[in-house]
Amino acid sequence: MTLTEALSIRSREVVSLTGAGGKTTLMFALGRELSIPGRGVLLTTTTKIWDPEPADEFALFLSPDPEKLKEWVGRNLSRQRYLLVAAEKLGSGKLQGIPPDWISGLFSVPGVSHMVIEADGAAGRPLKASREGEPVIPAETTLLIPMVGIDALGKALGEDYVFRSRIAAEILDQPEGSILTEKMIATLVAASLRNMPKNARVVPFLNKADLPNGVAKGRSLARVLRGTLSPRVDKVVLGRAQGPNFVAEVIPA
Repeated sequence: MTLTEALSIRSREVVSLTGAGGKTTLMFALGRELSIPGRGVLLTTTTKIWDPEPADEFALFLSPDPEKLKEWVGRNLSRQRYLLVAAEKLGSGKLQGIPPDWISGLFSVPGVSHMVIEADGAAGRPLKASREGEPVIPAETTLLIPMVGIDALGKALGEDYVFRSRIAAEILDQPEGSILTEKMIATLVAASLRNMPKNARVVPFLNKADLPNGVAKGRSLARVLRGTLSPRVDKVVLGRAQGPNFVAEVIPA
């Protein structure tokens, strides 16, 4: 089963990825999958991502001017499998993302059928606690994919496994060092959805299902996520962002 099938991505979507590490890898995987003939796929971020290695399958353009981005996308959409845009390259080696209010204009460029947006940062950790103003989810989002690393389950609440663990401890009303349970993880995911567009579908992606007992742990976590996030969750996907077998199992709502 492909990611597109597992996530039930429709013919015209704005997909936003939030939560744990693995978002950039999954964003590029979706770019490759969605870029079939007749579709124009655009990738971007509203936060920051590492400048990717050049590849023949996509083209990158940087500009702090939304009109220049739109003009470039329109000219190059049919020349590459998919496109990546951002505002500028930072001294850190990361790409500075675009403001969320630019998404509507870019999505309206003729030929753009899908946008996939990295809308959060987690410094590679398997779990993320959102501070005020995070994630940066565009209002045009039709499909929201919060990511969770299954390897966080059963680990201590701290910076090794939870980005912004102090904020997580406040949200959970638990001391740092507490063992992360399914309910605690689901509570953090629910907190990250407070700024989501009202009509967006939510499909959590539980990453690292290839770890020992990963599928069994993922099933247990998925049950609690469904209960905590219902009725906002369409389904839960267990998988591996690194591929090549991205999807291990789909758990319906």
